Amino acid sequence: MTQAAYGFIHRKTLTRFGLFIVLVAALGGLGFYFRPGNKNAVPTGATFKAFRGPMEIVVLEGGSIEAKDSLQIQSEVQGQTRILKLIEEGYQITQKDVDEGLILIELDSKDLLDKQLAQELEYQSSSASLTEAIEQYDIQLNQNESDIKAGELEVHFARMDLEKYLGASLTDSLLKELGLDQVTESIHNKKLDSSSIDFAQYAHPDKLGDGEARQTLRQLENELELAQEDVGLAETKLEGSRRLFDKEFITKTQLDTDQNTYNRKVIALQSAETHRDLFIKYEFLKLAQKYMSDYEESLRKLERTIKLAHSKEAQSEAKKNSAEARHQLQTRKREDLATQIEKCTIRAPKTGLIVYGTGEQNFRAETIEEGATVRERQVMITIPDTSVMAVRLQVHESFVKKVKPGQKARIRVDAFPGELLTGEVQRIAVVPDSQNRWLNPDQKVYRTLVNIDGEYDWLKPGMSAEAEIITNVLDNALQVPMHAVHLQNEQTVCYVASLFGIETRPVKTGEYNISFIEIQDGLQAGESILLQAPRGARTDGKKEEEKEEGISEGMESGQRSDIPLPSEGQGPDGEGGRGGGGRPTETGMPDGTPAGAPDGAPDGAERGGRPGGDGLSTGAPSGGGGRGPGGQESRSGRGPGGPGHS
Repeated sequence: MTQAAYGFIHRKTLTRFGLFIVLVAALGGLGFYFRPGNKNAVPTGATFKAFRGPMEIVVLEGGSIEAKDSLQIQSEVQGQTRILKLIEEGYQITQKDVDEGLILIELDSKDLLDKQLAQELEYQSSSASLTEAIEQYDIQLNQNESDIKAGELEVHFARMDLEKYLGASLTDSLLKELGLDQVTESIHNKKLDSSSIDFAQYAHPDKLGDGEARQTLRQLENELELAQEDVGLAETKLEGSRRLFDKEFITKTQLDTDQNTYNRKVIALQSAETHRDLFIKYEFLKLAQKYMSDYEESLRKLERTIKLAHSKEAQSEAKKNSAEARHQLQTRKREDLATQIEKCTIRAPKTGLIVYGTGEQNFRAETIEEGATVRERQVMITIPDTSVMAVRLQVHESFVKKVKPGQKARIRVDAFPGELLTGEVQRIAVVPDSQNRWLNPDQKVYRTLVNIDGEYDWLKPGMSAEAEIITNVLDNALQVPMHAVHLQNEQTVCYVASLFGIETRPVKTGEYNISFIEIQDGLQAGESILLQAPRGARTDGKKEEEKEEGISEGMESGQRSDIPLPSEGQGPDGEGGRGGGGRPTETGMPDGTPAGAPDGAPDGAERGGRPGGDGLSTGAPSGGGGRGPGGQESRSGRGPGGPGHS
């Protein structure tokens, strides 16, 4: 080997050794630079680039599928009864079943049949009583009519007697004076009293009517006149006889005979005068008063007869009405019992699926089975209309003010996780759910119904489902993952990474959804941030320890401990559901992006139409298996902060 070649080799060796020394020094410097606790070190953990884009604000709650409209078959039997026969749950009623009257439920009707037998006896008894009361009422009406007719005839006959004695003209005049010329008025409106009439003034033939009194008075007057004439003739004859006797033309005997005749005629005249005076003074007055009194009494009797007839009619009518009411009551009871017995057999009213009870699954649900006791108006079977389905949710009170009718929603059914359905909020209850208050009085949830768009044969009532209600959409929001925002020294910060080190930068947060939170100030789009705080930053003491413990235990409070509550109008962290309050796991980010994925928007941004996906991956616990602020147990492990699927 020549000296030149040896020199070349020596120089080459020295050069390599120098490069090795420089490399060792550089590695040592880098090791010192990247030593633990150096906050200016280049980041080595998972990072994420803040980006701008549309951001959906959602409320996610779990619930169950139910028909929007359904027919509930209730027990219409009064009181309580037992189920004897019951069609199996899930049976599909066909039109043929409806036409043939398929029996769905048969209730125990033994007690009702016994009551029906006793009621039939009561019904027959009331029917007989009603018939008797009706007949008695008709008889009483007939009797009243007869009594009133008899009374009216008696009044008529009494007036006829009065007219017969006093004459029609005088009778009419007197009755008009007394106000008794109309029978109806005399009965109801006049006080009957004829004692004020002085009948003596009418004791003259010219004043009396053509009646018995006038005839009698005339006869007495005529007899008096004849007696007076007889006395005059007897007196004239006696005077002639006396002159003849004085001249002795007749004997004493003849004179005495004429004297006796004269005396008899005088006595007859006196008798006629007395007879006439007695008639005028006593007989006429007595008979006139008697006939008038008889007429008045006949009017009073007629009035009493009419009132008594009305009273008897009212009593008979009351008995008839009472019998009718009792019979109607017994008839109604008889019909009710027949209807109750008929309602013990419930037949298929329409086509559809058989669901026991109301279809709700809760601790207060009443058992529907053969032999079970059911009460009146208890829902035994529900036949849902599966053409229009809906999701019934329980929205926590912290979110209910954001949910409004008409908002769109995305729905996933647990049994078909690959199917994404759409819907719309129909209504929100105005008061908290009363059933939930029995489980946890401190937690208030509101029943919310979300209609599902379209028809799906595979949807069945009672299936578990989750609905994401889109409450707001931010068009161009700067977004970072929820887990990239931390609390340090009572400030909300992000750890911004660059080639020159890690910068702890305060940020101002805004709205948030399942996986991402809006950054209103402090970051720029494209800046890389750490998903986990550097080791040196986890020295805040008790707060950081409590944060780690809260995250590892499933965040029982339902809120993140490292992010302050959003401003007014926002709910607790993790709103809308999954991943809102969790932290990155070993498998990746909350949206399912692996830890080694490149910077930028996660690959789940296409799922569900929002950045960050739906958070169904294993890296989205937000209280998995835990309890929300109200302590509500959830099958998916979410409180009001949203479910976290493990």
